[in-house]
Amino acid sequence: MRTALLLVAALAGCTTARASEDVAAHVGERYITIGTDALPTLAGHARLIETEGDHAVVAVDARDLETLSEEMHEVFHRCGGFMVHDSLDDALSVQKDGPKKPIEYTLDHGALVRAVLPKLQEQSILGTIRELSSMQNRYYQSTTGAAASTWLRDKWRSFSTRTDISFELFDQGYAQRSVILTIPGTTRANEVVVLGGHLDSIAIGGRNSNAPGADDDASGIATLTEIVRVLLQTNYRPERTIKVIAYAAEEVGLRGSLAIVKEFKKRKINVVGALQLDMTNYQGSDKDIWLMRDFTDAAQNAFLVRLIETYVGATWAFDACGYACSDHASWTRAGVPASMPFEARMHDRNTAIHTKHDTLEMSDENAIHALKFARLGAAYAIELAKGDTSATIPTDEPDAPDRWVLFAGLFALAFAARQRAKNSAMTIA
Repeated sequence: MRTALLLVAALAGCTTARASEDVAAHVGERYITIGTDALPTLAGHARLIETEGDHAVVAVDARDLETLSEEMHEVFHRCGGFMVHDSLDDALSVQKDGPKKPIEYTLDHGALVRAVLPKLQEQSILGTIRELSSMQNRYYQSTTGAAASTWLRDKWRSFSTRTDISFELFDQGYAQRSVILTIPGTTRANEVVVLGGHLDSIAIGGRNSNAPGADDDASGIATLTEIVRVLLQTNYRPERTIKVIAYAAEEVGLRGSLAIVKEFKKRKINVVGALQLDMTNYQGSDKDIWLMRDFTDAAQNAFLVRLIETYVGATWAFDACGYACSDHASWTRAGVPASMPFEARMHDRNTAIHTKHDTLEMSDENAIHALKFARLGAAYAIELAKGDTSATIPTDEPDAPDRWVLFAGLFALAFAARQRAKNSAMTIA
């Protein structure tokens, strides 16, 4: 049952001058969707529009959004924790019909998956985490956050010279842009599989903060990057289109993913599944992979369990993260089957996130844990998008001589032998 009322709460702890760093175009009253359990954390005067179930639509001052994000982490231990909407109509237009009818989840590309997975390298993931976390921060309104987008696009682009693959910097009005890589499908190109993580990082101080974000979420972006590297370098061609997305502005209300979901809906892009990798490298619990039950799709989660047991060789369990804890919630809200495998049980989470201490030291300077998620992500991409590789998958052994090089060498030897015979005949004559 919905309730409309005015919430005038002079609650302590959220309003600070830092929040005025929000982009100028987004000042004034903004509408957010937030868990009802988090309503007491709102500061100042907040207008409650309506509640439904365990979430509420609330009007807040835009200047409070950044510190609200900090409160959601400090009090509820949630990354993200709420959604920021462009308008009240958008805030109220939650998908009422539930998720789309699940597609058929089959495991029939085992040979390809097992050929690809050994190519994923822990050291490659580690190197990407190091590069991303060496930036001062990747805050969505900072110059370093903007530079991270260009850097990542160029890194992904360096993996292949294929002309059918596209690389987009999706402009959402922020300094940082979301990065979208598209591998077009062959026979079912109008069905899209999304793999994502968020590119931004945050700590107290906004654009001037020291926020390395090694785990949150350089680890997820590095995991995606390794999946991209291996799929492109093995010349993988999916039947369904694959889009790999590094979302901007997740830490301030899932703004990047919400904008992309809205744009995809406008373009009538049919997304049949979404996987979110938000924090993959801190192993804080007794199991390897924790599948979030809330704001995800049960059928796709069951599919992930089968992928883990068949291909990954990791332990797993279910947990819950809380309302809108990452970008998967944006897809779920739109009725797209979405899943979020996480690095630890939520109460065993990495407590260094959103601080200057979120460095590789928290993961013992390795990316062994993240490699498990790379294996899961690659298996998810191949078994959901199907397809094949049009070239022989390279081995770790030294490259074999190219057949045209061999042919040219044989031709040269034959030509030389013919010339020697000719010269010999001329001498005899």
